[in-house]
Amino acid sequence: MKNKHISITALGIFLVSACSPAEEKLSQELNEQVMSLHDKLMPQTEQIVQLKGTLDSLSHGKDSTHVKRLIQSLDKADQSMMDWMHQFSVDSLEKLDVKAKMLYLSKQLGQLKHVEAITDSSLSAAKKYVQ
Repeated sequence: MKNKHISITALGIFLVSACSPAEEKLSQELNEQVMSLHDKLMPQTEQIVQLKGTLDSLSHGKDSTHVKRLIQSLDKADQSMMDWMHQFSVDSLEKLDVKAKMLYLSKQLGQLKHVEAITDSSLSAAKKYVQ
């Protein structure tokens, strides 16, 4: 009876810790999507800084209120990216099981897509104004 209990316990531990190759692949794909979107957004932070400089020189003209709103929008996009990067933890991914990793990466991808929307919107408005 004792051997049967040990076997059931070992089987339970194996089943809980085992993950399917499909889950592992999905986890890797999610990680790649997160990192790819991050890599796309990072160069846009440089564009934000450049546009803020250009807009700052225009902030004392007749459209100063509008220009200041554009600068605030760019600041929000930049801060959103910085906030996301500060809370994202690549190191903790290694400590998570596959299901927890997929949940974490899905959440991170959603947050990063929100940052992308803010960034694209603010860059588009600022570029349109400057041209």
